Amino acid sequence: MYPRTHPAVANQQYRNLELQSRVASASPHGLVSILYEELLRALDLLNASFVRGNSISGNPHHGKALSIIIALEASIDFNNGGDLASVLQRIYRSAIRTLNNAARANDASGVTEVRSAISDISYAWNALAQ
Repeated sequence: MYPRTHPAVANQQYRNLELQSRVASASPHGLVSILYEELLRALDLLNASFVRGNSISGNPHHGKALSIIIALEASIDFNNGGDLASVLQRIYRSAIRTLNNAARANDASGVTEVRSAISDISYAWNALAQ
C-alpha cells in the first residue's frame, strides 16, 4: 500500500512536472512568456499571503518574484532590442526597487503596482507571438 500524499503537495508536484515539460519544449519567446506567467503567479500569491496577514519581507513569493525579474532583465537582448531593451531594463529595475520598498514598508500597494505593469508587458509580449 502506498502512503497518502496530501492533495496540495500532489497538486504542486503535478504543476512542477507540467512546468518542466513546457519549459523543455518552449521556444525562446515561449520561455519569456513562461517567466511572465510565473512572475504574475508569484505576485498574486504574495498579495494573497499578505491579505492573510503574512509579511511581504521574507515571503518566499517575494523572493521568487525578484528572481524572475532578475532573470527577465538578464534575458534582454541589447544588441537587437533597440530602445525597447533599455525601456525594459528600466522597468525591471524599477519593479525590483518597488518590491523591495513594499517589503520594507510591508505595504502591498507596491506589489499591486508591479503586477499591473508586468501584466501589461506580458500581454504585449504574448500578442507578438500571434
